[in-house]
Amino acid sequence: MEAIKKKMQMLKLDKENALDRAEQAEAEQKGVEEKSKQLEDELASMQKKLKGTEDELDKYSEALKDAQEKLEVAEKKAADVRTLYKITSLHYKTLLIKNTSMHAHCDDIHVSTDGPYS
Repeated sequence: MEAIKKKMQMLKLDKENALDRAEQAEAEQKGVEEKSKQLEDELASMQKKLKGTEDELDKYSEALKDAQEKLEVAEKKAADVRTLYKITSLHYKTLLIKNTSMHAHCDDIHVSTDGPYS
């Protein structure tokens, strides 16, 4: 009978220890689940921030592309203006040369009319 009582006490002690371990495991599980939820929320927040950052990157990439296109157009216009300026300068110089040579030719005619045959 004593052996049965001892066996019963040991089983009762084992049961209490098992219940304590089960409670501890449940508490740990609850802590892990809370941590998991917290990490999932943090992940969702980071994914939202990442999406916002990607959208912002797309916006700025498009703005950069537009600015580069405008720069190319402006550089082409500047090159066209420089070319036009060179052409205009050459045309003006040509007119000056023609005008100067025309005056020189007229002066030659004037000089020749003042000669002995006038």
